Amino acid sequence: MENIKSINKLIASLSLLAIVSSCDPTIDSLSYDLPEANSKADETPPSASFSATETEDYLTYTFGNTSSSATAYTWSYGDGNASGGVDGMNTYSTVGTYTVTLTASDNLGVTSTSTLEIEVVEPEEPAAIIPEILNGDFANGQDDWKIADFTGGTTSPFNSSSDGSFFNYDGSDNGSKTAGAKWTQGTSAGEWVSASTRYAYQALTVTPNTEYILEYEYAIKDDTATDPTGGRRIVGEILDGHFADGVDAVASSEAGARASHVGTNAGGKTSFTLVKEQFTSNASGEISIWIYGVTPVDAYVDNVKVYPVD
Repeated sequence: MENIKSINKLIASLSLLAIVSSCDPTIDSLSYDLPEANSKADETPPSASFSATETEDYLTYTFGNTSSSATAYTWSYGDGNASGGVDGMNTYSTVGTYTVTLTASDNLGVTSTSTLEIEVVEPEEPAAIIPEILNGDFANGQDDWKIADFTGGTTSPFNSSSDGSFFNYDGSDNGSKTAGAKWTQGTSAGEWVSASTRYAYQALTVTPNTEYILEYEYAIKDDTATDPTGGRRIVGEILDGHFADGVDAVASSEAGARASHVGTNAGGKTSFTLVKEQFTSNASGEISIWIYGVTPVDAYVDNVKVYPVD
């Protein structure tokens, strides 16, 4: 009888131990993983997705991560470059088509990938500015050709004349002379420079660092007047910058014009020579037309144009 009681006590003790053990919160079966700090919730498997944006540098792209339920990311940019981190950025070495892959994973090691094909294309150069030459055919006399001020000189740019080219501004034959600009010995530069010397001036804005052409027609009388040193001539120039005072424009011309054509063909007042002087615009795109004569006899200019090289 005593043995039966002892056995019953042992069974009761073992049962109590089993109950206590099943409630022990340290038991491995009840443990679980906490999410890493700053990770996205792992309520569902990760889903990778992203967007691509071209920057001002057409070779560089940024990639915005729009994935969900992921805590780690790996970027492969399709050119051999790769990175980690939430968002991506890559600069490609050349144009081409690239497949970008984002691999997103969570703390349980579940992964998801998303791919996007991008085309890196060099943008077309914008068309060069074609500046408007105001009163380029001198039909409105001196309008638009006067510099604002001229210390010690005159702002009058030339003598208006009816002895211009036989061609209209669009290149069509007028059948007779058109209006033009005229220089005489009294309005010449060079050895005859004075307060009455006249310079035609017009400020332009063009595309920087671009090839352009300065075009115009000129004619010089062919009589027996004594020529100046260097010969009778019409000078057409492109100066660097815009100028408010003729003195500064003269100084720029003397220091070296961006383009300069010295026309010495004295074939007579009706024999116009076409000039096409190529030049490269400066870094600012701010240039000026500057035209003057050095001549003992009447000389003429007409149909002034500036346009980009084809």
